[in-house]
Amino acid sequence: MIATAKDRATWLRTLRALVVLLFTSTVGRAQHTAPATPPGDPHHHVVPVHQLPWTTELAPDARLVRLGGPTAGADSVPSPDGRWRAFVVDRKDEPGGRVCVEAVPGGARYELRGLPLPYRPISALVWLDSTRLAFDRWSQPHYGIHYVLDVRQRRLVLAAPFPDEFLLRHDSPGRDTGRPRGS
Repeated sequence: MIATAKDRATWLRTLRALVVLLFTSTVGRAQHTAPATPPGDPHHHVVPVHQLPWTTELAPDARLVRLGGPTAGADSVPSPDGRWRAFVVDRKDEPGGRVCVEAVPGGARYELRGLPLPYRPISALVWLDSTRLAFDRWSQPHYGIHYVLDVRQRRLVLAAPFPDEFLLRHDSPGRDTGRPRGS
C-alpha cells in the first residue's frame, strides 16, 4: 500500500512514463515492420514484387547470424547513409553464395542463412533505403525470388516470387499455340 501522497505522486509519474514509453515503442515498431507505401522495385520486375502485404513464407528458415571472425566478400555495396555495406560471400559448400552485411562504424558482420536453393546465384544487391537491402536469387533461368532484408531489425521481411518477361509471356493463357484461331 502506498503510504504518503508523495509516494503516490511518484508512483503515478512512473506509471505515466511507462505507458508513454510502451506506446511510442509499439508505434515505432509498427512503422518499421509495415511500410505505409511499399518502396519502388529497383530491379524493375515484370510483376509487382513489393505489393503489400509482405511475406516471407518462401523462406521460413531465413535468419541473420552474427559472424565472429573476418569475412571477405566481393562487390560490396554501401547503404545510402554509409552505415552498412553489403556483399556476397562465395563458399565452397554453397556455390551460389550468401548475403553478408557489415556495420561500418562498429565492424559487426552478419550473414543471412537459411535461404532456399543455396546453390543458386544471388544477384543485384541494392539498397531500398538506409536499412533495407534487396536482392534476387534465380531458382531457374526464368523464375526467381526477390528478397528484402531489414538490417536494423536483423531479419528478412520479404520473399516474393517473380517470373521474367519470357516466362510470363509464354505461360499466359492467350499465347499463340500455332493452331488457327477459333479451333
